[in-house]
Parts: sequence; C-alpha cells; structure tokens
Amino acid sequence: MKKLLNVKLLVVLLGVLFIAACGSGNKDGESTDGGKAVKLDLSHFFPPAHFQEEEIQGLIEEIDEATDGRIKVTSYPGGSLAAPDEQFDAAATGSVDISLSVHGYTPNQFPLTSVMELPFMTTDAESGSKNLWELYQEFDEFDQEYAGTVPLWLYTTDPGQLFTTKKQVKSIEDLKGMRIRSPSAETSEWLQALGATPVSMPMNENFEALERGVVDGTIAPWEAIYTWGLDEVVKYATIGNFYSTTMFVVMNEGEFNALGEEDQKVLKELTNGRMAEQTGKAFDAISEKAIEQAKEKGIEIYELSDRDLEEWSKFINPTIQNWIDKVEKRNLPGQAVYDRAVELRDK
Repeated sequence: MKKLLNVKLLVVLLGVLFIAACGSGNKDGESTDGGKAVKLDLSHFFPPAHFQEEEIQGLIEEIDEATDGRIKVTSYPGGSLAAPDEQFDAAATGSVDISLSVHGYTPNQFPLTSVMELPFMTTDAESGSKNLWELYQEFDEFDQEYAGTVPLWLYTTDPGQLFTTKKQVKSIEDLKGMRIRSPSAETSEWLQALGATPVSMPMNENFEALERGVVDGTIAPWEAIYTWGLDEVVKYATIGNFYSTTMFVVMNEGEFNALGEEDQKVLKELTNGRMAEQTGKAFDAISEKAIEQAKEKGIEIYELSDRDLEEWSKFINPTIQNWIDKVEKRNLPGQAVYDRAVELRDK
C-alpha cells in the first residue's frame, strides 16, 4: 500500500512539473510555438479618434492574420496605461508590452535619435521617418538608447511650424517675450535664442494651455491643427519647417524574445522600415488636410522667405553645433550621425 501511495504521489508530482513547464514562455501559458495566442498590450497617448489609432488597428489586424491568430494585440489609447513621458520606461520594465510616444518627452534619454529634431532636418514626414530608421540601422550606438526594448519602428511627424493665438509672428522681434510651447530640449534652445520663453509640454496638454493663455503659441506639426483641435484656439501660423518631432514604437525585449522565431520574423516584416514609411506618409496626408482646414477656419498663414530664414538661422543654427558637442562629450558619434543625417536629407 505504501509503495502504491508513493507511485501515485510521484505521478501527481510529475503532472505538476509538466503543467509548470507548459506555463513558461509568456503571460498566456505558452510560447507562440505552442499554438495558443499571445496577448500583447500596446500603450500610447493619442486619443481614440486620432488617425494614429486607426493605423495601429490596421496593423493589429495584419499581425493577427499573418500569425494565424497566434499574436493578439490590444491597443490602449489616451495614456490609459502610462503617461506620455512614462511610455518608454513602461515598455522597458514590462509594465506594458508595446508602447508609443515622443522621444522629446524624456529629454537626454535619446541623444542620437534627437538628431532628427535639430532645425531644418526634414521637409516632410515620409523622408524624415525613413532617414531616422536608416540611421538607427546604420549606427550600433543607437542600441544603448533603447535598452530593455526592441524598437519596432521609429518615425517623425511632418515639420513643425509656429502657431500663435493673439499675434502674428513675421519677424524675430515679434517673437521676443512670447511664451511658446516646446516639444523638445533642442527646440527650447533655439526658441530661447530667438528671445521667446519656451515652455516644455506634451501635446495632450497643448490645447488647454493655449485656450487659457498659459502659452501664447506652440511649435507643432500641421497635423496637430487637424487631429488635436488646435484650429479652435490658434489664429496665426508662421511657416518655417523648423523641426520634426521624433517618435518610437518599442516592445519589451523579454516579451519579444519569448515569441517563436517565425513570429519574431513576421512582426519585424510588418513593422520596421515598412511602418516607418507608412506612418510618415500618413502624417504628410493629414498635414495637407490640416492646411486646408486652417484656411477654411480663417487662420492667417505667413511663410518665412529665404531671406527671413537666413536671419532666423543665425540664432537657430548654433543649436546644431551645441548638440554635436554635447553628444560627443557622452562618447557618442554626434558628428558622424549628424553628417549622415544631412547626407540622407539632401539625397
């Protein structure tokens, strides 16, 4: 009888160990090679009605179809899982599986990536996005900035313009003393050089700050006029293609490594350079709609001439050398990355 009990106990123990072994691999109890769906959350700060959420939903469907349902991604918009400036750390620590946000919301965390936020680096979102992804692939040093994650794609918005509420800005003198919302440290530097007072602020706080007069204007892409409702509060636009906001979509490294090789390959094929280009095109398309909408709303548009930009550049361009020096002091190839970014831009 005792021997029989021991045999039964051994069978139970082996069963427990087998179940435990099957439960390793991912949060759903099996790796993608085991046949069950892996459920991943994707966190971002865009509102549910934003066109970026539409892009994400389209990608989610493609992933589901390409993996025969083995990977199920659920999008959580509106910063419901993490604040805009906490998105990257949320993915790196595993609080979320995939996150999307703006690099500039965490200053100095992405020194090389911020090259694309320097003045006059892009004229449209598609080329800017493709160039940023190319830089990431060419320079291994970029990997340090994304520790704990696997970048799925990087991209830029359409170029940023100056939008104001009470006064049209046609000259440097007009800008002096104005409080201007800034999306990044690089932009804040040249705004200050021009005599403005930069106010760092994420996009989701922009509308209220403009409406309440906390800031007199904002540096933002045309896209913000269309998708964030800024056409309701701004009255003037000054066009200079000053900068581009850079953005990331990253996945927790552990979650990515837990996927089967086939699913890793599929995920990369559906994202990476393909989504960088696609997202850039989407921003450019929205930019065109935003310009038309601004005209319909009576927003007065002033485009800086080449002569104007030459004068503005005397104050703006020192930011570039300052950026190179700052990055080089961190033993990173700032000059090489900048030179390559310019080469890609000018092609």
